[in-house]
Amino acid sequence: MAQARKVLLADPDVGAIRALTKALRARGYQVQHAPDGSKALEVSVLRHPDVILFDETCTLIEARSFINILGSNPRTEDIPVVVTTTSRDLDKFRMLREGVLQKPFNIDEVIARIDHLCRRAEAAHELKGDAREIEGGLAQLPLPDLMQIMSMNRRTGRLSLVHGQERGEIHIAEGKPVNARVNDIQGEKALFRLIGWRDGTFAFHPGPPPARAKIDRSMEDVLLEGMRQTDERERLLSFLPPLAQSLALVPDAGELIEPHPVTKEILRVLSQPRKLSELMDLADAADLDILGAVTTLIEKGIVQRFDAVGVADAPLLGTAEVHALRGKLLRGRAHRNALVAKVIIVGTGPKAGRWFLRTLPGIKATSSDPACLRSSFGTLGTLEISDVLKVDFVFAPTAEAARPLWRPFLSAAIGALIIEETDALMKQARFCAFELRLPVVFAAGAAGGGLNSIESLPAALRGAPAGVSLVSTDVSGAVRALLLAAMQTPNQEIPESMSTGEA
Repeated sequence: MAQARKVLLADPDVGAIRALTKALRARGYQVQHAPDGSKALEVSVLRHPDVILFDETCTLIEARSFINILGSNPRTEDIPVVVTTTSRDLDKFRMLREGVLQKPFNIDEVIARIDHLCRRAEAAHELKGDAREIEGGLAQLPLPDLMQIMSMNRRTGRLSLVHGQERGEIHIAEGKPVNARVNDIQGEKALFRLIGWRDGTFAFHPGPPPARAKIDRSMEDVLLEGMRQTDERERLLSFLPPLAQSLALVPDAGELIEPHPVTKEILRVLSQPRKLSELMDLADAADLDILGAVTTLIEKGIVQRFDAVGVADAPLLGTAEVHALRGKLLRGRAHRNALVAKVIIVGTGPKAGRWFLRTLPGIKATSSDPACLRSSFGTLGTLEISDVLKVDFVFAPTAEAARPLWRPFLSAAIGALIIEETDALMKQARFCAFELRLPVVFAAGAAGGGLNSIESLPAALRGAPAGVSLVSTDVSGAVRALLLAAMQTPNQEIPESMSTGEA
């Protein structure tokens, strides 16, 4: 049988807490009373209540001293204390960890707060122990409270978070946050975004911390700043277009003189229309700084909503182009099913893969967290061009030791799309262009998401048998250019290993 939760009401005015006492007992709570701070301290040490409501009019020991005394005693340091008051000036209570409740009480509000604090305390108790895992819902145990528990128990491990289709994680070492990730964003920007998640699920996995810390703040500092940014972010979003709304630069709007670095970065990312959510992901600045700068740019008439009717839903290839490419690959063979072609992504790492998934309209990832993002080997996602033609986008390992795998794994491809520029990747690109004789498209500028800085075709790729081109508009344009190049490549046919699916 579960042990009854205990609440201590420290208040010299018994009449003021009579109704609350009755309501708590009706819900199964054990309620104890203390008329002053000294008696409240005695009950706290001897009975260890789950929650204490301490009125500011208590004598002998005032509220802040009482909280400090409990916090200095290992037996009572984990007991949450909420101050109660009739005052309307709540600023003096702002720094209290558990906040304040005003009199006269709203009984439902007070009981909801007590329930919440008890659930948090029970979760903290579950987390005690070196190898303890815990999971639950953020609606019942908000992330700031969960992180406070981690800090109090000096836990080390990884906190995995799920919020709709989004995934995130926070790495904690000895109760201190050392890194966070959401999508391909890491560090403080990711952590402050995660702190704003109000619902979803969590799971804590004990384990060693990452070798390199990207956050150097105390848990208290992180939570205070994170909650501040969350409030400000929500305030700005209430005035801005929806996250799914595309934004674009206003033509002939003129240039800003010496723009702020965050503003300059936003103008760079908006070299092509972007959804507000994409802009927040692609710019390196903190979400709050981005939203503030976007607000200013909209007010100054430099950025505007972008509504391209029908453009987002337009097919990458027309019907005639689809059948021309399909016929080119089949070379007259009968084929009743949908043809699944393969395109090589010459790039590596989670950042390149997640950017590609976010940016190419219509692509469907193989899973919520494709394995190839970690191994740089395998299929990233599939794009349905039509009901008779689909394209798989694949990674192949770029390390020299993996070179023997290139031919058997890549020979079934119809082309290669280069989205990053390193020495290792250029070796793979050259192999695709000259050894496999595939058409190659170099995605530069906006088409490559800023992952490379190239402005002209590399000398190592010039003269490729099937052709090489550079596209700098957008990633859809780069993929379309590659598919059209595959259509023109002489003597190309469907490889025996090309996959099929039902139309």
